[in-house]
Amino acid sequence: MRLGARFWRVQLWGWAVYGLTGYLLSLPNIADGDLHGHLRAASWKLLRSVLGLGISVLMTGALSRLWARRPPVWALGLVNLGLLSALSVAWLALLRLAFGHAPVFHPDFGHELFNYAIVLVAWSALFLGYMYRLDLEEERERALRALALATEARWKMLRYQVNPHFLFNALNSIRALVDEEPGRARQMITELADFFRYSLLETQARDVPLGDELRAVRSYLEIQRIRFEERLCVSFDVEPRAEEVRLPGFLIHPLVENAVKHGLDTRKGPVELRIRAAVVGNVLEVEVANTGRWVEPGAPSPVVGTGTGLANVRERLEHAFPGRHRFGLREDDGWVRASLSVELGKREAA
Repeated sequence: MRLGARFWRVQLWGWAVYGLTGYLLSLPNIADGDLHGHLRAASWKLLRSVLGLGISVLMTGALSRLWARRPPVWALGLVNLGLLSALSVAWLALLRLAFGHAPVFHPDFGHELFNYAIVLVAWSALFLGYMYRLDLEEERERALRALALATEARWKMLRYQVNPHFLFNALNSIRALVDEEPGRARQMITELADFFRYSLLETQARDVPLGDELRAVRSYLEIQRIRFEERLCVSFDVEPRAEEVRLPGFLIHPLVENAVKHGLDTRKGPVELRIRAAVVGNVLEVEVANTGRWVEPGAPSPVVGTGTGLANVRERLEHAFPGRHRFGLREDDGWVRASLSVELGKREAA
């Protein structure tokens, strides 16, 4: 976490004001306005501020590294208390040695040490408050990026995934079925309407229950099953608890569309598609598997694709669950498996 130039400017101004205030408060104690007394008081306050600035720089480095590890509050407070206690002793001792005050440890040492410790306590409280504010700003920025990506993903889904080619093929299939099998044609129209109703749903929520997306996926797959008949065999294995987990919308659909496309294009016979979702401990695991071969985007192949959908899935996972997710693609025993896992927090599991 970068503190920025503003933080260091405030540091310099703060310690300068601290030194000036200390000098002004010492003026009544300078006998008869003696010049030597003024110079000595000014030198003492200046050196005290410079040493305080140096100590605050040390504390900034130590507390920043500690804060980055997200320790419990009690651990943070304990370490901070020990650090500022030791540095208060060093601050006072260095100041007295610099002005030739001996011994360093005198009867009033405890009282003076308490005053210096209070300054560092106040400084550390302000610093930790500032760090907490930075965390909130970063979290807010991350939330705004995730919301922007979610909105963009809906449009990308319409532009790249639910593209005119898919709609054209679906309408052609419906037209072919209208006279021969009107019942199946009506079913296909219903599934198409349900799918687009979900895709065009405007909501203020950043995420949706997985069950809602899977219902849209079922509509999409039913359309494809009617189109390709025996060539496409679909099965679902979804735990009820997994359906309640909230995820960014249209996170699973690109994986399903990719599986259908690659499965049909890389396999001549029937294609099996399996969708599994389960919560194991506090981790949601989702797998979309299809028979066929995996073809890298851009590789010479009859499969038409740019990898946009998968790249979008990776990007959205990174922003929605930073450091708490895994996503992978692999091919084994004639199956291509796209799997993702997300460590659930209270928000996602609610």
